[in-house]
Amino acid sequence: MVSLSKASSILFAASSISSHVANAHLMPKDFDPAEFAVRLKKFRADAKIKEATNKAIGKVRGAQVKATSEQSRIGNPEPGGTTPETFLDGHEFIPPQEGDSRGPCPIINCMANHGFINRSGQDVPAFILAELATTLFDLPPTMFLPVVNMAIFAGQVIVAENGETTLDIERLWSRPGEERDASQVFPNPLRVLTEEVLGIPESEGFEPSNEETFTNFRYTVDEDLLQKLLARSTDGVLTIRDHQEHLKDRIRDSIETDIFFNFSEESMAVAANQYLFPVMLMGDQLDDFSFLSTDTIETFWRQFRFPEGFAPRSVRFGAAFDVTAFNEARQAWQTANIENAEEVFEEAKGEVKEEKDEEESESGTPPSADLATM
Repeated sequence: MVSLSKASSILFAASSISSHVANAHLMPKDFDPAEFAVRLKKFRADAKIKEATNKAIGKVRGAQVKATSEQSRIGNPEPGGTTPETFLDGHEFIPPQEGDSRGPCPIINCMANHGFINRSGQDVPAFILAELATTLFDLPPTMFLPVVNMAIFAGQVIVAENGETTLDIERLWSRPGEERDASQVFPNPLRVLTEEVLGIPESEGFEPSNEETFTNFRYTVDEDLLQKLLARSTDGVLTIRDHQEHLKDRIRDSIETDIFFNFSEESMAVAANQYLFPVMLMGDQLDDFSFLSTDTIETFWRQFRFPEGFAPRSVRFGAAFDVTAFNEARQAWQTANIENAEEVFEEAKGEVKEEKDEEESESGTPPSADLATM
Protein backbone atom coordinates (compact mmCIF):
# COMPACT_ATOMS: atom_id res chain seq x y z
CA MET A 1 0.00 0.00 0.00
CA VAL A 2 1.29 3.48 -0.81
CA SER A 3 1.89 6.09 1.85
CA LEU A 4 -0.74 8.77 2.09
CA SER A 5 -0.46 12.39 3.05
CA LYS A 6 -3.55 14.21 4.34
CA ALA A 7 -4.46 15.38 0.83
CA SER A 8 -3.81 12.08 -0.90
CA SER A 9 -5.73 10.27 1.83
CA ILE A 10 -8.82 12.22 0.83
CA LEU A 11 -8.32 11.30 -2.82
CA PHE A 12 -7.77 7.66 -1.84
CA ALA A 13 -11.06 7.55 0.03
CA ALA A 14 -12.99 9.62 -2.48
CA SER A 15 -12.09 7.21 -5.26
CA SER A 16 -14.22 4.58 -3.53
CA ILE A 17 -17.48 6.31 -4.45
CA SER A 18 -17.33 4.93 -7.99
CA SER A 19 -20.29 2.72 -8.89
CA HIS A 20 -20.48 -0.29 -11.15
CA VAL A 21 -23.62 -1.86 -12.56
CA ALA A 22 -23.95 -5.60 -12.96
CA ASN A 23 -26.56 -8.21 -12.14
CA ALA A 24 -24.89 -9.40 -8.96
CA HIS A 25 -27.05 -11.50 -6.63
CA LEU A 26 -30.02 -11.38 -9.01
CA MET A 27 -31.41 -14.74 -10.07
CA PRO A 28 -30.82 -15.33 -13.80
CA LYS A 29 -33.99 -14.84 -15.85
CA ASP A 30 -33.70 -18.35 -17.28
CA PHE A 31 -33.33 -19.98 -13.84
CA ASP A 32 -35.48 -23.11 -13.61
CA PRO A 33 -36.26 -23.86 -9.93
CA ALA A 34 -37.59 -27.35 -10.68
CA GLU A 35 -34.43 -28.26 -12.59
CA PHE A 36 -32.24 -26.94 -9.77
CA ALA A 37 -34.22 -28.98 -7.24
CA VAL A 38 -33.46 -32.12 -9.24
CA ARG A 39 -29.77 -31.21 -9.54
CA LEU A 40 -29.51 -30.46 -5.81
CA LYS A 41 -31.08 -33.80 -4.93
CA LYS A 42 -28.60 -35.60 -7.20
CA PHE A 43 -25.72 -33.53 -5.77
CA ARG A 44 -26.52 -34.65 -2.22
CA ALA A 45 -27.14 -38.26 -3.31
CA ASP A 46 -23.79 -38.38 -5.13
CA ALA A 47 -22.09 -37.08 -1.98
CA LYS A 48 -23.59 -39.94 0.04
CA ILE A 49 -22.43 -42.48 -2.54
CA LYS A 50 -18.93 -41.01 -2.53
CA GLU A 51 -18.85 -41.06 1.27
CA ALA A 52 -19.96 -44.71 1.38
CA THR A 53 -17.37 -45.66 -1.26
CA ASN A 54 -14.57 -43.95 0.63
CA LYS A 55 -15.54 -45.72 3.82
CA ALA A 56 -15.59 -49.06 2.00
CA ILE A 57 -12.03 -48.60 0.78
CA GLY A 58 -10.77 -47.21 4.06
CA LYS A 59 -10.66 -43.50 3.22
CA VAL A 60 -12.62 -42.47 6.27
CA ARG A 61 -12.22 -38.75 6.88
CA GLY A 62 -14.08 -38.32 10.20
CA ALA A 63 -11.87 -38.32 13.26
CA GLN A 64 -8.61 -38.35 11.29
CA VAL A 65 -9.48 -35.17 9.41
CA LYS A 66 -10.88 -33.58 12.53
CA ALA A 67 -7.63 -34.26 14.37
CA THR A 68 -5.48 -32.68 11.66
CA SER A 69 -7.73 -29.83 10.62
CA GLU A 70 -5.95 -27.24 12.74
CA GLN A 71 -2.69 -27.97 10.94
CA SER A 72 -4.19 -27.69 7.46
CA ARG A 73 -4.78 -24.23 6.07
CA ILE A 74 -5.46 -25.30 2.49
CA GLY A 75 -9.11 -24.94 1.65
CA ASN A 76 -11.24 -28.04 1.14
CA PRO A 77 -14.59 -27.27 -0.52
CA GLU A 78 -16.01 -30.69 0.38
CA PRO A 79 -17.93 -30.98 3.66
CA GLY A 80 -16.79 -33.46 6.29
CA GLY A 81 -19.86 -35.63 5.98
CA THR A 82 -23.39 -35.95 4.69
CA THR A 83 -25.25 -35.60 8.00
CA PRO A 84 -25.82 -32.57 10.26
CA GLU A 85 -23.53 -34.18 12.83
CA THR A 86 -20.62 -34.63 10.41
CA PHE A 87 -21.07 -31.81 7.92
CA LEU A 88 -18.49 -29.55 9.61
CA ASP A 89 -16.02 -32.33 10.47
CA GLY A 90 -12.63 -31.10 9.33
CA HIS A 91 -14.10 -27.61 9.04
CA GLU A 92 -13.89 -26.50 12.64
CA PHE A 93 -13.83 -22.78 13.30
CA ILE A 94 -10.33 -21.32 13.56
CA PRO A 95 -9.93 -17.52 13.88
CA PRO A 96 -7.74 -15.80 11.30
CA GLN A 97 -4.03 -15.56 12.04
CA GLU A 98 -1.89 -12.48 11.64
CA GLY A 99 -1.45 -11.75 7.95
CA ASP A 100 -4.63 -13.56 6.89
CA SER A 101 -6.96 -11.85 4.46
CA ARG A 102 -10.60 -11.10 5.26
CA GLY A 103 -13.09 -9.04 3.28
CA PRO A 104 -16.46 -7.30 3.57
CA CYS A 105 -18.57 -10.40 2.85
CA PRO A 106 -19.24 -12.20 6.15
CA ILE A 107 -20.25 -15.39 4.35
CA ILE A 108 -16.92 -15.61 2.49
CA ASN A 109 -15.11 -14.83 5.75
CA CYS A 110 -16.95 -17.77 7.32
CA MET A 111 -15.82 -19.98 4.45
CA ALA A 112 -12.22 -19.05 5.25
CA ASN A 113 -12.56 -19.42 9.02
CA HIS A 114 -14.02 -22.91 8.52
CA GLY A 115 -11.53 -23.97 5.85
CA PHE A 116 -13.91 -24.37 2.89
CA ILE A 117 -11.51 -21.99 1.14
CA ASN A 118 -7.89 -21.29 2.06
CA ARG A 119 -7.85 -20.22 5.69
CA SER A 120 -5.44 -17.45 4.77
CA GLY A 121 -8.12 -15.95 2.51
CA GLN A 122 -5.46 -15.71 -0.18
CA ASP A 123 -5.03 -17.38 -3.57
CA VAL A 124 -8.63 -18.55 -3.43
CA PRO A 125 -9.92 -20.07 -6.71
CA ALA A 126 -12.52 -17.44 -7.55
CA PHE A 127 -15.22 -19.62 -9.04
CA ILE A 128 -15.20 -22.02 -6.09
CA LEU A 129 -17.26 -19.37 -4.30
CA ALA A 130 -20.17 -19.95 -6.68
CA GLU A 131 -19.92 -23.72 -6.22
CA LEU A 132 -19.93 -23.36 -2.44
CA ALA A 133 -23.26 -21.51 -2.68
CA THR A 134 -24.82 -24.89 -3.43
CA THR A 135 -22.63 -26.97 -1.11
CA LEU A 136 -23.25 -24.78 1.92
CA PHE A 137 -26.54 -22.99 1.34
CA ASP A 138 -28.73 -24.80 -1.23
CA LEU A 139 -28.45 -21.85 -3.62
CA PRO A 140 -27.82 -22.18 -7.37
CA PRO A 141 -24.23 -21.37 -8.40
CA THR A 142 -25.53 -19.37 -11.37
CA MET A 143 -26.78 -16.79 -8.90
CA PHE A 144 -23.21 -16.04 -7.82
CA LEU A 145 -21.35 -16.29 -11.11
CA PRO A 146 -22.12 -12.61 -11.89
CA VAL A 147 -20.60 -11.68 -8.52
CA VAL A 148 -17.35 -13.41 -9.46
CA ASN A 149 -17.43 -11.87 -12.92
CA MET A 150 -17.95 -8.44 -11.34
CA ALA A 151 -14.89 -9.00 -9.17
CA ILE A 152 -12.89 -9.90 -12.28
CA PHE A 153 -14.19 -6.82 -14.10
CA ALA A 154 -13.28 -4.64 -11.10
CA GLY A 155 -9.70 -5.93 -11.08
CA GLN A 156 -10.07 -7.73 -7.75
CA VAL A 157 -9.34 -11.17 -9.20
CA ILE A 158 -5.98 -12.23 -10.61
CA VAL A 159 -6.38 -13.87 -14.01
CA ALA A 160 -3.35 -15.97 -14.95
CA GLU A 161 -2.18 -16.58 -18.51
CA ASN A 162 -3.60 -20.10 -18.34
CA GLY A 163 -7.00 -18.69 -17.41
CA GLU A 164 -6.92 -19.62 -13.73
CA THR A 165 -8.59 -17.04 -11.51
CA THR A 166 -7.57 -16.46 -7.90
CA LEU A 167 -8.63 -13.97 -5.28
CA ASP A 168 -7.31 -12.50 -2.05
CA ILE A 169 -10.63 -11.82 -0.36
CA GLU A 170 -9.38 -8.61 1.23
CA ARG A 171 -9.40 -7.10 -2.26
CA LEU A 172 -13.21 -7.25 -2.21
CA TRP A 173 -13.07 -4.08 -0.12
CA SER A 174 -11.93 -2.20 -3.22
CA ARG A 175 -14.48 -0.29 -5.26
CA PRO A 176 -16.21 -0.61 -7.60
CA GLY A 177 -17.15 -4.11 -6.59
CA GLU A 178 -19.03 -6.15 -4.03
CA GLU A 179 -18.57 -3.83 -1.05
CA ARG A 180 -21.20 -1.07 -0.85
CA ASP A 181 -22.48 1.73 1.33
CA ALA A 182 -25.34 0.94 3.75
CA SER A 183 -23.77 -2.33 4.87
CA GLN A 184 -25.49 -3.99 7.81
CA VAL A 185 -22.69 -3.40 10.32
CA PHE A 186 -19.72 -1.96 8.44
CA PRO A 187 -19.53 1.85 8.26
CA ASN A 188 -19.83 3.79 5.03
CA PRO A 189 -16.10 4.29 4.32
CA LEU A 190 -16.27 8.00 3.56
CA ARG A 191 -17.86 8.69 6.94
CA VAL A 192 -14.25 8.85 8.08
CA LEU A 193 -14.00 12.13 6.18
CA THR A 194 -15.93 14.14 8.74
CA GLU A 195 -14.91 17.64 9.74
CA GLU A 196 -13.79 16.25 13.06
CA VAL A 197 -11.44 13.74 11.43
CA LEU A 198 -10.24 16.11 8.74
CA GLY A 199 -9.30 18.59 11.45
CA ILE A 200 -6.80 16.20 13.01
CA PRO A 201 -3.30 17.67 12.67
CA GLU A 202 -0.64 15.65 10.89
CA SER A 203 1.13 14.97 14.18
CA GLU A 204 -1.98 13.23 15.57
CA GLY A 205 -3.07 10.84 12.86
CA PHE A 206 -2.58 12.32 9.40
CA GLU A 207 1.13 11.83 9.14
CA PRO A 208 2.50 10.00 6.06
CA SER A 209 1.68 6.28 5.83
CA ASN A 210 -1.62 6.94 7.54
CA GLU A 211 -3.67 4.59 5.36
CA GLU A 212 -4.53 2.68 8.55
CA THR A 213 -6.77 5.62 9.46
CA PHE A 214 -9.03 4.52 6.61
CA THR A 215 -8.49 0.77 6.43
CA ASN A 216 -9.03 0.20 10.16
CA PHE A 217 -12.21 2.26 10.00
CA ARG A 218 -13.55 0.43 6.96
CA TYR A 219 -12.57 -3.10 7.96
CA THR A 220 -13.95 -3.01 11.51
CA VAL A 221 -17.52 -3.85 12.48
CA ASP A 222 -19.19 -0.67 13.73
CA GLU A 223 -20.29 -1.49 17.27
CA ASP A 224 -23.07 1.10 17.18
CA LEU A 225 -24.55 -0.39 13.99
CA LEU A 226 -24.32 -3.93 15.38
CA GLN A 227 -26.04 -2.91 18.60
CA LYS A 228 -28.81 -1.18 16.68
CA LEU A 229 -29.42 -4.39 14.76
CA LEU A 230 -29.35 -6.62 17.85
CA ALA A 231 -31.63 -4.23 19.76
CA ARG A 232 -34.44 -4.99 17.32
CA SER A 233 -34.83 -8.39 18.95
CA THR A 234 -37.48 -8.59 21.65
CA ASP A 235 -37.74 -12.37 22.08
CA GLY A 236 -34.27 -13.76 21.46
CA VAL A 237 -34.58 -13.90 17.67
CA LEU A 238 -34.04 -11.57 14.74
CA THR A 239 -36.33 -11.81 11.74
CA ILE A 240 -36.25 -10.92 8.09
CA ARG A 241 -38.57 -8.03 8.97
CA ASP A 242 -36.09 -6.78 11.59
CA HIS A 243 -33.35 -6.76 8.96
CA GLN A 244 -35.60 -4.96 6.48
CA GLU A 245 -36.23 -2.20 9.01
CA HIS A 246 -32.52 -2.03 9.74
CA LEU A 247 -31.86 -1.53 6.02
CA LYS A 248 -34.37 1.32 5.88
CA ASP A 249 -32.74 3.04 8.84
CA ARG A 250 -29.28 2.59 7.34
CA ILE A 251 -30.43 4.30 4.14
CA ARG A 252 -32.12 7.17 5.99
CA ASP A 253 -29.16 7.74 8.28
CA SER A 254 -26.69 7.59 5.37
CA ILE A 255 -28.61 10.20 3.37
CA GLU A 256 -28.92 12.48 6.37
CA THR A 257 -25.36 12.24 7.67
CA ASP A 258 -23.05 11.05 4.86
CA ILE A 259 -22.54 13.60 2.09
CA PHE A 260 -20.59 10.99 0.11
CA PHE A 261 -23.31 8.33 0.32
CA ASN A 262 -23.51 6.32 -2.89
CA PHE A 263 -26.49 4.00 -3.42
CA SER A 264 -26.88 2.94 -7.02
CA GLU A 265 -29.38 0.49 -8.51
CA GLU A 266 -26.75 -2.22 -8.23
CA SER A 267 -26.11 -1.29 -4.59
CA MET A 268 -29.80 -1.83 -3.87
CA ALA A 269 -29.69 -5.30 -5.45
CA VAL A 270 -26.61 -6.25 -3.42
CA ALA A 271 -28.08 -4.94 -0.16
CA ALA A 272 -31.39 -6.66 -0.87
CA ASN A 273 -29.75 -10.06 -0.52
CA GLN A 274 -27.10 -9.18 2.04
CA TYR A 275 -29.79 -8.26 4.53
CA LEU A 276 -31.46 -11.67 4.01
CA PHE A 277 -28.55 -14.07 3.96
CA PRO A 278 -27.61 -14.40 7.66
CA VAL A 279 -31.17 -15.30 8.65
CA MET A 280 -32.05 -17.44 5.62
CA LEU A 281 -28.81 -19.35 5.17
CA MET A 282 -27.97 -20.29 8.76
CA GLY A 283 -31.45 -21.17 10.03
CA ASP A 284 -32.30 -24.70 11.13
CA GLN A 285 -36.08 -24.77 10.57
CA LEU A 286 -37.57 -26.98 7.86
CA ASP A 287 -39.95 -24.50 6.25
CA ASP A 288 -39.69 -21.25 8.19
CA PHE A 289 -36.77 -19.25 6.83
CA SER A 290 -37.72 -15.96 8.50
CA PHE A 291 -35.86 -15.92 11.83
CA LEU A 292 -32.59 -16.78 13.56
CA SER A 293 -31.47 -16.51 17.18
CA THR A 294 -29.99 -13.18 18.17
CA ASP A 295 -26.99 -14.94 19.73
CA THR A 296 -26.23 -16.67 16.42
CA ILE A 297 -26.43 -13.36 14.55
CA GLU A 298 -24.11 -11.67 17.04
CA THR A 299 -21.55 -14.49 16.91
CA PHE A 300 -21.75 -14.49 13.12
CA TRP A 301 -20.80 -10.81 12.92
CA ARG A 302 -18.23 -10.81 15.72
CA GLN A 303 -16.39 -13.97 14.70
CA PHE A 304 -17.54 -14.78 11.12
CA ARG A 305 -18.51 -18.23 12.31
CA PHE A 306 -21.16 -20.75 11.34
CA PRO A 307 -23.44 -21.88 14.20
CA GLU A 308 -22.61 -25.07 16.04
CA GLY A 309 -23.89 -28.08 14.11
CA PHE A 310 -24.43 -26.06 10.96
CA ALA A 311 -25.61 -27.91 7.85
CA PRO A 312 -27.71 -26.77 4.88
CA ARG A 313 -31.37 -27.71 5.00
CA SER A 314 -31.09 -30.28 2.20
CA VAL A 315 -28.60 -32.13 4.42
CA ARG A 316 -30.49 -31.56 7.66
CA PHE A 317 -33.96 -32.50 6.38
CA GLY A 318 -33.34 -34.46 3.19
CA ALA A 319 -36.35 -34.94 0.90
CA ALA A 320 -38.64 -33.09 3.32
CA PHE A 321 -36.93 -29.81 2.46
CA ASP A 322 -38.58 -27.87 -0.36
CA VAL A 323 -35.72 -26.06 -2.06
CA THR A 324 -38.09 -24.50 -4.60
CA ALA A 325 -40.08 -22.83 -1.82
CA PHE A 326 -36.80 -21.75 -0.21
CA ASN A 327 -35.57 -20.00 -3.36
CA GLU A 328 -39.00 -18.50 -4.03
CA ALA A 329 -39.02 -17.00 -0.53
CA ARG A 330 -35.53 -15.58 -1.05
CA GLN A 331 -36.58 -14.03 -4.36
CA ALA A 332 -39.75 -12.53 -2.87
CA TRP A 333 -37.86 -11.00 0.06
CA GLN A 334 -35.14 -9.69 -2.24
CA THR A 335 -37.75 -8.01 -4.44
CA ALA A 336 -39.41 -6.50 -1.38
CA ASN A 337 -36.06 -5.21 -0.13
CA ILE A 338 -35.30 -3.55 -3.47
CA GLU A 339 -38.72 -1.89 -3.51
CA ASN A 340 -38.35 -0.76 0.11
CA ALA A 341 -34.85 0.57 -0.53
CA GLU A 342 -35.98 2.55 -3.59
CA GLU A 343 -38.93 4.03 -1.69
CA VAL A 344 -36.97 4.99 1.41
CA PHE A 345 -34.10 6.34 -0.68
CA GLU A 346 -36.36 8.71 -2.61
CA GLU A 347 -38.31 9.74 0.49
CA ALA A 348 -35.20 10.51 2.49
CA LYS A 349 -33.63 12.47 -0.37
CA GLY A 350 -36.82 14.53 -0.63
CA GLU A 351 -36.88 15.21 3.10
CA VAL A 352 -33.25 16.32 3.12
CA LYS A 353 -33.91 18.64 0.18
CA GLU A 354 -36.95 20.16 1.88
CA GLU A 355 -34.96 20.82 5.05
CA LYS A 356 -32.15 22.38 3.03
CA ASP A 357 -34.58 24.57 1.08
CA GLU A 358 -36.18 25.74 4.31
CA GLU A 359 -32.79 26.64 5.77
CA GLU A 360 -31.83 28.53 2.61
CA SER A 361 -35.19 30.31 2.55
CA GLU A 362 -34.75 31.45 6.14
CA SER A 363 -31.23 32.66 5.37
CA GLY A 364 -32.35 34.50 2.22
CA THR A 365 -30.36 32.35 -0.24
CA PRO A 366 -31.98 30.83 -3.39
CA PRO A 367 -33.46 27.31 -3.00
CA SER A 368 -31.12 24.48 -3.91
CA ALA A 369 -31.46 22.44 -7.06
CA ASP A 370 -32.55 18.82 -6.91
CA LEU A 371 -30.10 16.60 -5.12
CA ALA A 372 -27.74 14.91 -7.51
CA THR A 373 -28.26 11.25 -8.13
CA MET A 374 -26.40 9.37 -5.42
